[in-house]
Amino acid sequence: MGKIQKKAVTFGALGLFNHVEAESLKLASTTGFMQLPQLTTTQRNALTAVNGMLVYNTTASKLQGYEGGAWVNLNGATLG
Repeated sequence: MGKIQKKAVTFGALGLFNHVEAESLKLASTTGFMQLPQLTTTQRNALTAVNGMLVYNTTASKLQGYEGGAWVNLNGATLG
């Protein structure tokens, strides 16, 4: 049986209003991380937001999501 090769995928600089659409996305790593877009409140408000968007708001220092037609702070509970 052949050896499976893993390859990194890089999307490059997409800019504030560009996006990548995918059927599904699986991130698996024990040494890496995923970083969400970091936007000020002004930049976030300039988006044409849809339910399910996630951003890190640098003005509020909060992880925020768009749900029910509005931006909301996500639970700030501290993990163990």
